[in-house]
Amino acid sequence: MVDTSCREVQALILSPTRELAVQTEKVILAVGNFINIQVHACVGGKSVGEDIRKLEHGVHVVCGTPGRVFDMIKRRTLRTRAIKLLVLDESDEMLSRVFKDQIYDVYRYLPPDLQVCLISATLPHEILEMTNKVYD
Repeated sequence: MVDTSCREVQALILSPTRELAVQTEKVILAVGNFINIQVHACVGGKSVGEDIRKLEHGVHVVCGTPGRVFDMIKRRTLRTRAIKLLVLDESDEMLSRVFKDQIYDVYRYLPPDLQVCLISATLPHEILEMTNKVYD
């Protein structure tokens, strides 16, 4: 799904923890080396300046935590117009009460023709029902 000739964010992967977001970044870096995909992890506890510099330089994939990603969107550093894919890692946790509002805040800035992938070892029925309401 990623067009490497276009240096805009095309995939956004949200994770509940910094560690998981950084781990995801490492996997994409390893796989992306073969197809020239640029990735950056936007997580709290790291330099905001570094996030801004990387995003302005241009990356294809951003993985991060909802709070930092939303901050980068509000600063207009993370441009969302080219995003084609939103992945919610550990989606049962991401759509729980703790993260639900943050996910919705991010989602409101994403293009309407977006593909949403929910990744989780468990997906309770009430979470599946919520996805029909939130993402319609």
